[in-house]
Amino acid sequence: MDIQDFAQLVDIAIEETFEKGDIMCLQGRKNPFVRLVIEGELDAFRDGFRTYSIQQGNFVTEAGLHAGLLLDGTIEASCTIVAKDEQKTKCLRWNRTELVELLKRESGLRRAFKAILSWDIVRKLKGQRQTITDHLSDPALWTMKRKEQTEDRYAAIVQNVLTSSRDPENMKKRTSELDHYRTIHHIDDVHHELALKKIGWTLEEYHAGMKKRAKEFL
Repeated sequence: MDIQDFAQLVDIAIEETFEKGDIMCLQGRKNPFVRLVIEGELDAFRDGFRTYSIQQGNFVTEAGLHAGLLLDGTIEASCTIVAKDEQKTKCLRWNRTELVELLKRESGLRRAFKAILSWDIVRKLKGQRQTITDHLSDPALWTMKRKEQTEDRYAAIVQNVLTSSRDPENMKKRTSELDHYRTIHHIDDVHHELALKKIGWTLEEYHAGMKKRAKEFL
């Protein structure tokens, strides 16, 4: 990413600071922000069980941006994220809708940002493996909680797609992007249908692009 692209991102970001123990987002709550940790470290908890750490240079709650899903509005958090560093944790915070609008306007920035997020996903996966090796006394429980977290994250993304796509063409485009996300994250048909069930949709309604009871695009 060149300096001009970076300047555009920083221009719409807000710097914020968290003390140790401060909560960045709560599991099950709607979250309208994307963040980048610029100093310090945070922990992610699923039902009170630590699932991974978030370190300097990691993005937080990007929710599919790495896969080309330009979702605006809010996304339900699949975990609670808490600042853990003894020193202050500093982040850059973007309003998701403002960030998505910028990425839609600037195709070069969008490509560069997507590449950075893809590398960030790889870093986080490596960090999770280290978490298992160094810190976990119950790997089976960790695996279960991470699975639940992953499934809830996907369900929240699907919910955003279905509630924000109000016309047939946009719905078709979004579901195609969602298929790409599924391929990257190995989400099979069974787990896709479970996500739909969680948010009150059927597979038939998903393919039709609307809820039966409403008979309109949602």
